[in-house]
Amino acid sequence: MKKNFLMVALAALIVTTATCVVGCSFDEFVSKFTGAASGSAVSGGALPEYVSGQAVEIEEYDALELVELSNYIGVEVDCTVSDEELDAELDNLLAEKPLKIETGTAKNGDKVNIDYSGKKDGKKFDGGTAEDQTITLGESGFIDGFDDAVIGMKVGEKKDAHLKFPDDYHDEKLAGKKVVFTIKLNYIAGVKNMVDDEYIKKNTDYKTLDEWKTETKKSLAETKKSSAAVTATGKVLDESKVKSVPPTLLLAEKEMTRASFMAQIAQYGVDLDTALQMQGKTKEVFEDELLKQAQKTCEAELICEAIIEKENLDVSDAAVKKYIDDMVAQSGNSLDTIKQNFKNAYGTAMTFEDYMKTAYEYNTVSEFIGKNAKIIE
Repeated sequence: MKKNFLMVALAALIVTTATCVVGCSFDEFVSKFTGAASGSAVSGGALPEYVSGQAVEIEEYDALELVELSNYIGVEVDCTVSDEELDAELDNLLAEKPLKIETGTAKNGDKVNIDYSGKKDGKKFDGGTAEDQTITLGESGFIDGFDDAVIGMKVGEKKDAHLKFPDDYHDEKLAGKKVVFTIKLNYIAGVKNMVDDEYIKKNTDYKTLDEWKTETKKSLAETKKSSAAVTATGKVLDESKVKSVPPTLLLAEKEMTRASFMAQIAQYGVDLDTALQMQGKTKEVFEDELLKQAQKTCEAELICEAIIEKENLDVSDAAVKKYIDDMVAQSGNSLDTIKQNFKNAYGTAMTFEDYMKTAYEYNTVSEFIGKNAKIIE
């Protein structure tokens, strides 16, 4: 198998490619081009020299010889729903639609909703004022004394808390300074064991808590089933072993990852040195991260290619063309528009057709693994 990748200045490409290779839905993939939505490396040898702007010709290789495939037939996918997962959904519901207790006194460990306004020398300071903030008393992360000031307040009460910022506080203007926070306790937020039929009826489409639990459990299970192919494929990618990656393939992917990063930071008008400084990274760390990302992309690609070869799956030009035609039809845009969107976003490092083939190979393998997966219900 031989591929050519043109190494030129380009917009973000391989990061997105890597994401699709390890599992994105068709809808997510389509959205990237239609305007619908805005370990250590184990290479086969030292990376060859690379001259910017030149094409990297990928050496001949046989994916089956480079990969030790894990079992990809009958991969178990657990689609059962645990009590912990159901509890997490209830937490999400309470976060979105709080159960407001509008009487009583706040105590340590309570989740409460407050307004607060901080002043230093009688004037408000930046970042010291907020409304409708929910915190857990005793673990809010606010400065010492803040939570203690709220503990013991009654719902609806307002009070002034005279506090002092730590001497080593990161903002020098506030470090060691005395301040006054005016705090109002809006309500105490109810917790899971306080949810009843009345709350469910008021805040959901269901009439009872038991009905909500039953239907939510069904929905979570269906979601797991609908993504079973991606889940199973992820297991295969994780458990299969790539013995080595052709150096030229790794080089191509690494340089495309670099170009992707450079295009992204260019959108913010910063150069590489500035971007790395903002992230607290050295160039050595940056290069290592590029290599690891490229390694991950290459391994996923080789594993998919090995399965395609072993199972003789259809990734012919005709099949890829149909895949592209389906995407165009679903998008509602013309092929020319989609290609231009692709070029605007990702430059010319890889042709649109080659990119689509890479995505189609993953989707073909994922569909195959999914059809042969063992669903545990």
